[in-house]
Amino acid sequence: MEPSNSRVQELRDAAIGKRSYTNEWMQNGYGPPPAAGAGAAPIRPPSMIGSNMSTVSNMSEMTTYSYGGLSVLSVNTECGQFDTWMNQSQQALSKVSYSSAENQDPMKMRKRMSIPEIIQNLRSPEMMNQVAAIRELEPVAKTYQLENTWSKKDLQPIIFALFEVLLPRPVENENVIRKVFEILHHSVLRPSRVIDKIFLNLNSELMEGRIVFQSARPCSIYEIVISRAMKLDTKYEASAMVLLVHLCCKPYLMRHVYSDTLKSVPFQRLHHLVIDFAITMLRRPETKPKSRGLAVSIVKNLSLKNRTIKAMAQQMDVIRTFYEIMKDEVIHEDLLWSTMTALTAFCSDSVNGEHFVRLGGAQVLCGLLSHGSTRLLHELLGCMRKLADLPAIQEQNMEESIHCIVQLIGSSDVLIVERATGTLRNIGLHNKMNKTYMVQNGVTSHALAVLRTSAQFQYQPNSDASSEIMRNQILSIYENCLSMLNNVTSMSPQDIKESALQACHMISQNPDSAHVLLHYFNIGNRKCRKLAVSVMKRVIEAVPTFAEPFVDLLGTTNEPLPILLLQRAWQSLEEWRKSSIEIMESRFSAETPQRRELDDKRRDHEDIVKRSVGLLTNLCTKANPRFFASLKPIMSNGSFNPFTWLTHEMNDIILYEWLTFVYEICSTEESLHQKLLFMLLRNANLTQMFFRELHDRRQLPHIRDLIVKIVRLGELQQNQVNQQAAQ
Repeated sequence: MEPSNSRVQELRDAAIGKRSYTNEWMQNGYGPPPAAGAGAAPIRPPSMIGSNMSTVSNMSEMTTYSYGGLSVLSVNTECGQFDTWMNQSQQALSKVSYSSAENQDPMKMRKRMSIPEIIQNLRSPEMMNQVAAIRELEPVAKTYQLENTWSKKDLQPIIFALFEVLLPRPVENENVIRKVFEILHHSVLRPSRVIDKIFLNLNSELMEGRIVFQSARPCSIYEIVISRAMKLDTKYEASAMVLLVHLCCKPYLMRHVYSDTLKSVPFQRLHHLVIDFAITMLRRPETKPKSRGLAVSIVKNLSLKNRTIKAMAQQMDVIRTFYEIMKDEVIHEDLLWSTMTALTAFCSDSVNGEHFVRLGGAQVLCGLLSHGSTRLLHELLGCMRKLADLPAIQEQNMEESIHCIVQLIGSSDVLIVERATGTLRNIGLHNKMNKTYMVQNGVTSHALAVLRTSAQFQYQPNSDASSEIMRNQILSIYENCLSMLNNVTSMSPQDIKESALQACHMISQNPDSAHVLLHYFNIGNRKCRKLAVSVMKRVIEAVPTFAEPFVDLLGTTNEPLPILLLQRAWQSLEEWRKSSIEIMESRFSAETPQRRELDDKRRDHEDIVKRSVGLLTNLCTKANPRFFASLKPIMSNGSFNPFTWLTHEMNDIILYEWLTFVYEICSTEESLHQKLLFMLLRNANLTQMFFRELHDRRQLPHIRDLIVKIVRLGELQQNQVNQQAAQ
């Protein structure tokens, strides 16, 4: 608080008087005082110079030096009494001296004001009276002791009076306004239900017109603060914005002022006033970055709390405002981060996300990925992961953006890698050109490198994240990397086949790819298994030589690839049956998360069965003969006989792959010679009646043809066996 002119003059007069008094005392000389008798008063006040008493001579150091001729000044350390003038000037001197404990704590040097005096001084038009009241409140507020110092009954009129000081007046001091904002800010900063209720009561009384201030009649405490925060280039602008943020975003006040259930006209007017002010502050070029960041926080928190306020913000095109901030701001990290958190919240709604993408927002966000702020990168990538899954991203040129994202895959930060890989997974899912850009940027090598170093994220210095969260993040990274490989190798009609073939060749040429894919197919969860077997199947079909590394390669549990494929197919077939039963018995509707999880689980296991059996057919009929040789013994012993798993419950997709596998491996020259189909049918105890029922229940011609071929080949081999036995 800056002292007034009269106060400065008072301090100057006190200092001049002190020097005059001391000079006169030293010039006249001073000897040891006589022994004070009864009623005798000391001649002078005690020395203002501190002295250390000698434990030997009972004299001060300065007195000792005077006997040696070093000084003519003798210092008496006895206590005396100040005269009337010194008693009057001591209070003024204490304002500029910090040598004593009393001067360090002004509350100990003056009489405390009463509650009526504080309120009266705050309402006074005289600035000096307001300053006196503020000086009484400020130390208590800054130490968060308001609630402990005064009761709720006393605090309520004080806070009312503080808000009244904020109302416009013909003559006012900006420092006084700033101090009032700081007191109110400190009072609402800490969790206190008592103070929160005082603020809420005052706001309610103003909105209902039950309280009238002396100089104006505002509609709410928010209107009072906003009227001050709008005045830029003032000493209290920043303090006003800080208080407004806490009034808008404190949970208790949000619940009672900005709830979605408050539909009355006064509340709707208040909501529109606050959100309009916040967005206006964002658009004013002269608004300081800190104030803009606080305005973003208001928009984000109120929009998350109230759907009507969010709709108001969308009607004011706040998405374009966020876009302009992210495009133009490159220095102030706090503003960028606040804007990104708000943008992520708004882009959870696909309509807002589509609008932001069409503005070119995805490219703007990726252009900021070289920023040095870790928390900003987290928010950027989190928002990009959502935007990359929107249909509008297919219309954008993301070549440079993909290049920026790929560079972050090798980071040691778990969250950055998780969100970067998630963004690339989504961005290449539906757009064929994005897949081409990913292949050109070597995404296959980066993904395999992350999958190979599966332990690089194990020991992260992040004490805030629990081990379960860390485990889920790492699992998400692996699923994302395998999804990226699956996307770029896809050869559906809407994909660019040349790009997919190039990706397959790049994977086949990577020395670690076979080991990595076999590892995740062996011990990964169901999604990792599905993705790993899909990539292996595509690469081997496109580059047949890629099957050779798997001939002698054993999985983590020491099984070769053909046996693992058969085992995982059998396990997933069992899980598919269980999931089908759960879905039939489930009471969840199709829109519930529980039902979607069941459907997703059944679909994943169906894909594992289909692709495992399809890859197994390729290896046993077109690749190295050692694959089939390793598989034949376990098929013949009964435990992995494919006919024992054949049931009527199989859907057409699984049944077709299953029958194709059986017919193809039994139709090879070696199998025909050994009559493998006959042995498998005999060991499974399947009758012609079973195949007849299976044939009649299926409507697809290619499935019925396969059943007929298997039955005929089985009958032929049985006749051959019977003829050999008869001979």
